[in-house]
Amino acid sequence: MSRSYEPIPIPLKQWIRELRVRVLPFLVFIGVGVVVAFLWTDKVASPGMMGVVVADSSSVSSPDHGILINFHTEPFDVVQEGQLLGQIKRQDSLLLNAQLNLIRSEIELIQQNREPVTGEQRARMDLEDLKIEEINTRISLARTELEQRQAEADYHRIAELWGRDLVAEQEYEMARTTLDLLNVQVQEYRGLVEYLSERIVELEEFTGYHTRADRDPVLAAIKVQEQRMEMLLAESAPIPVYASMSGVISFVSLKSGEYARAGDQILHIESREPSYIVGYLRQPFSIEPEAGMAVQVRTRKPGRAFFDSRIEQLGGHVQVMDGQLQRPGATFESGLPVKVPITDTGDIQLTPGEIVDIVLRPE
Repeated sequence: MSRSYEPIPIPLKQWIRELRVRVLPFLVFIGVGVVVAFLWTDKVASPGMMGVVVADSSSVSSPDHGILINFHTEPFDVVQEGQLLGQIKRQDSLLLNAQLNLIRSEIELIQQNREPVTGEQRARMDLEDLKIEEINTRISLARTELEQRQAEADYHRIAELWGRDLVAEQEYEMARTTLDLLNVQVQEYRGLVEYLSERIVELEEFTGYHTRADRDPVLAAIKVQEQRMEMLLAESAPIPVYASMSGVISFVSLKSGEYARAGDQILHIESREPSYIVGYLRQPFSIEPEAGMAVQVRTRKPGRAFFDSRIEQLGGHVQVMDGQLQRPGATFESGLPVKVPITDTGDIQLTPGEIVDIVLRPE
């Protein structure tokens, strides 16, 4: 006769222990595997290539040999296209003064060699005197303008030092007074030149000698010296330097007072707006890239935002990659450059120079 036994009840504590020992590790293993697979796919999976966001940039170079004047821009300053950045003073003031003195001496020689005349030639002599006086005044104006430009550069330099308490207030006031005095002299000379020019025009129209200037030897000689002076002033005038694009100054190579040769870089301007992305596909190519291939651009910001785009152009040959795009420990890596346009990014804000990941999506 068989006996039936009642099952021995298992305490709840024992059930929990069995669940913790046998079931829980399996569930944890499955959960960790799912999480790792998700992270590997979305976060860690190696992208097709790395790229860098590119923006427009431009270098401002010296158009001629000379000394930089009135350049007061600094790195991080914002400039607009066409903005005046400074000037290049091409010719030494001592050489220019010597050439002006030579022209003045030749004018005086023309004046001394004239023979005294009477009667109807008196008007011609008055016209010649006015022309000589006008040229002498313009020479004086040119000299004063040279001193004015130098005084203006000295004033800006001293004002900057005075603002940082590096020079005495007396020196600052002296520089400002000198500049104000030269400004007044320049205005007076310009007014005198304008007055003499008007008088010359009136006298030429009254006497009719404006039609005989080419046949009159004295007036012709004066005209030659006048043209020489105009050419000299045009060649010695400071060359303005303008910003070639709108953007932020990234670095300054030369500052006011320094000498620059033609073609030397003065400063560099970079745009804040990204233009496109350049990616480098390392060898060996797991996927052969081609123009029009769909790609996904992933940022490295928190959240791993991404947007879709397409390869616009392929580089002509494999190039050495930028150091910031090379893998840690690598000293020489090369890749095929591709150009990816920035389109339909939504709310994603890209910064020029930012590193992004590019995943190829062949259709």
